[in-house]
Amino acid sequence: MGSGVTSFTQEGRVGPNDGSDSCHAQAVALDETGNFFGQDILTGAAAGAVGGGLIGALAGGNLKSALIGAAVGGTVGAAGGYWEALQQQQQSESQMDATVTNNLTTENAQINQTQLAFNNDMDCRFGQAQAIRQQYAAGQITQAQAETQMAQVKSLAQRDLTLAQTINGQIQSRGAQFDTAVTNLNNGTPAVSSDRTAAISEPAAIREDTPLYLRPDPSAPVVGQATEHEPVTVTGSSNGYALVQADDGTRGFAPMDDVGKPGSHHVLHIPASTAAAPSGGSQIQQLDGSNAASRDAFAQNVSVSQSAVANGFQLAS
Repeated sequence: MGSGVTSFTQEGRVGPNDGSDSCHAQAVALDETGNFFGQDILTGAAAGAVGGGLIGALAGGNLKSALIGAAVGGTVGAAGGYWEALQQQQQSESQMDATVTNNLTTENAQINQTQLAFNNDMDCRFGQAQAIRQQYAAGQITQAQAETQMAQVKSLAQRDLTLAQTINGQIQSRGAQFDTAVTNLNNGTPAVSSDRTAAISEPAAIREDTPLYLRPDPSAPVVGQATEHEPVTVTGSSNGYALVQADDGTRGFAPMDDVGKPGSHHVLHIPASTAAAPSGGSQIQQLDGSNAASRDAFAQNVSVSQSAVANGFQLAS
């Protein structure tokens, strides 16, 4: 039991602060946000996933086994656990509506905190990599030293990304439970479209040289560079940016104005690929739509970061 429980402690996931990692505080902040999503929405609502995770930890003695157990437990619990817990409390429909509204409000605020923590962590990791490049270019460290340090930073970034992927899985599982509850409270009509994450694969070309960002934000780390007329595939869009993939597999966000139709100077118009809160409907429907949009955005960010971490952290910028 000792080894299984240890794998769930913060020190087991992030490691002790020995002063060698300048991004340790950001990693801890990201890890701490996951604690919220590992709890029940209501008593018994997420018992399947939590119980399965503990069983996996005890059996395997490590975090990987725990995550496998959580996935199995979540499948057993399915998306109706939260709704069933509400019904077991024998609340009236108006009381259930108020409870779900409060829970969704808290959930949405927490997802925003998790997104911010993940952004800060990835920004710090890519900042570490850039500092190593600058030190190497200035002759302050040797190539061997730079390569060793870069490998260490990449390993830490991959560890943090694993934390984010785990948290994302918990967010998506809880989101499915909210969707089920809101649908039931809405007389069987889903508040969020089931095809909101339909894949986009639109050929395009870069209109002028442009950096590719980790997020749809000009202050985000640059994870690639696209050149004028370079063919790319647009796989999504957000906040005025297109999520593009180059032929070499590099993924990142480019300003929409810099992405055009192949063989044309016209800007390519792509609808947002994440869910949006419905324009009408009740407060609870609005909140569920916002929840879906937030969790879709976080999942997309984690996916893009996975590609950036896998292909990035090279000594040459």
